[in-house]
Amino acid sequence: SASCSSYHTPETLRLSVAGMVIPLPAIPVPDGPPPPECQEDMKRLKWCVVAMIVFGLGRAIFAFLQNAISLDLWALVSLFISIVMGTFIFKDDEHLQSFYNCLSTTICSMCAEGRQGGLHCLVPFMMCTLINVAFDLLMHYQLFGYAPYGIFLVGSLIAQSVAVFFSYRVFKTLRGQSPDSGFEMGGGGGGGYARPGGADAPARANFEDGRAEQTAPSRGGGFVPFAGQGNRLGS
Repeated sequence: SASCSSYHTPETLRLSVAGMVIPLPAIPVPDGPPPPECQEDMKRLKWCVVAMIVFGLGRAIFAFLQNAISLDLWALVSLFISIVMGTFIFKDDEHLQSFYNCLSTTICSMCAEGRQGGLHCLVPFMMCTLINVAFDLLMHYQLFGYAPYGIFLVGSLIAQSVAVFFSYRVFKTLRGQSPDSGFEMGGGGGGGYARPGGADAPARANFEDGRAEQTAPSRGGGFVPFAGQGNRLGS
């Protein structure tokens, strides 16, 4: 079995926490329930979240019983955050709704009051869970054989990895369907013209084949350079 006393140092724990706290890009997703094309992947994702809860609970219990909690504390906190975000994705699901209600009335009441949840938690859940898997593989692989804690550690890693996979499948499907659902991201294409009140762009005038504007010859007595008679010097 692996030795737990010399596994981590405070510096490595600080690095793991710093790596998990990174800014996430604001990638919009459509509102409302997922389309029918996502139903199967969403169902599989839900059971991945349930597996994360089960293996995470066993991982925490045996970390306490086997005196490994000091090595796994911040990883368990990060796992719990991923579980919370996964539960908020399925806040209306029949199997996870009771757990969501428990979270929304206790430690996550501010998030619930802000109406956060549903598909808007998909990308943060996917990114944070991916980071958790990467750091667990890098920093906890020596504990895989530390049974029975190692069994739940490996189980939580597998559950999180599969959850990331199905999260990405759902996200890719949503992004592929965004134009049909009226969801468009702003872009700098052809630079359309818009007037207040929805008026159309003014019609082109005095243009030919999209080239420079054709200017009419000037009328009247305008200034014309080098048109005078002039005088010779010395005359």
